[in-house]
Amino acid sequence: MRQIYLAAASLAAAAVASMTPARAQVTNPWNGFYVGVNGGYAWQDAGGTFDNLDTNTRLNGFDLNGAVVGGQVGYNWQSSQLLIGVEFDAMTLADGGENINSPSVPNASVLGADMNYLASVRARLGWAINNWLLFGSVGWGFSEFEFTQNVPATGFAHKIRLDDSGLAYGGGVEWMMTYGVSLRAEYLRYDIGASSPLPVGNPSVDLGDRIAFDNVDVARAALNIKLSH
Repeated sequence: MRQIYLAAASLAAAAVASMTPARAQVTNPWNGFYVGVNGGYAWQDAGGTFDNLDTNTRLNGFDLNGAVVGGQVGYNWQSSQLLIGVEFDAMTLADGGENINSPSVPNASVLGADMNYLASVRARLGWAINNWLLFGSVGWGFSEFEFTQNVPATGFAHKIRLDDSGLAYGGGVEWMMTYGVSLRAEYLRYDIGASSPLPVGNPSVDLGDRIAFDNVDVARAALNIKLSH
């Protein structure tokens, strides 16, 4: 009988020992490093004027709305229900921007606008409820915009790249569907815009012609995987 009690005590001790890490993980399941992928939709406009002394082309016709894809890496620190974290993310337009035609004669041009990348470094503040997380986010965003002019009749091609940075903020909700794997839905606003005059030496470009890119709004989903326990 004594052996049975000893065996039962040993099994109970082993069970408690094996449950301790699991309970620690459940207590603060969001703690640690993570990586992930994201995808969604971005809203952004371009504007300006091309060839304003002849066949004026308003560049407000550019519509850079479209699908975005990217990834993120970050770290969360959780104490009870409070979560503090930091995240770096980067995205690009999946469809490669948009072109419009300018009927300038004799230099009919194909004008293009694109967003090469959109990135940010943000702090996150959240509140965990079981396997759900509500969070807000704020930090600094970076982007590179691109404007191109091509004249098919002459083979002329020119590209302008504009870099800018500004405040990035938003929020969302995240669900840990199983330990270490979570799904997220979020909205982000990037207060980023850039403007530049067009080179007067280019075909059909007149004094005062310019291109401008506005702020970016993003609604996206993300899948994250924890790298630490």
